[in-house]
Amino acid sequence: MQPLSERAKTRLRIAAGFLRARGIEFPKEGDFYGHVLRTLAEQPDKDTLRELVDWVEQYDAAESALAPSGGSRPRGQRPRP
Repeated sequence: MQPLSERAKTRLRIAAGFLRARGIEFPKEGDFYGHVLRTLAEQPDKDTLRELVDWVEQYDAAESALAPSGGSRPRGQRPRP
């Protein structure tokens, strides 16, 4: 198996959360991402799971885009004591 990108790993962690909600457990040792991939392949509703992961990924991206940077304040305002 070729190395996974950071985005792929994030998506697999999201998918694992949905699978855990169904009562599926993953071993603490070994190839976590490989286990998740194999478990996903066995799911009859893998397309629905993919759509849910897409939604979570888009939600997280939108949330990050709207989060204040905390870097600057409006002109004329002094820092709070």
